[in-house]
Amino acid sequence: MPTKYTNLYDITLLQQEIMKYIDNWCHEEKTPIPHRKVLDGMFEKGKKKCTVINALSGLLKLGYIRRASTISNKTFYVMLRRL
Repeated sequence: MPTKYTNLYDITLLQQEIMKYIDNWCHEEKTPIPHRKVLDGMFEKGKKKCTVINALSGLLKLGYIRRASTISNKTFYVMLRRL
């Protein structure tokens, strides 16, 4: 009988990929990640931009990330929780 695995996260697989991408950015750059970098990074992996935007809004609502407070008119994200 094969083993049946269960996903213990309350977020989707796309949101998990985004969180891993943000986590990698935070450890390398030590700065908040720009919205454009998240979109471009996921687009390179074959994800559609509108799908990534919806996934980001879901992560915002669940409290995994938040918008960074910056003086510019661009959107940056800060990671609040890790996977």
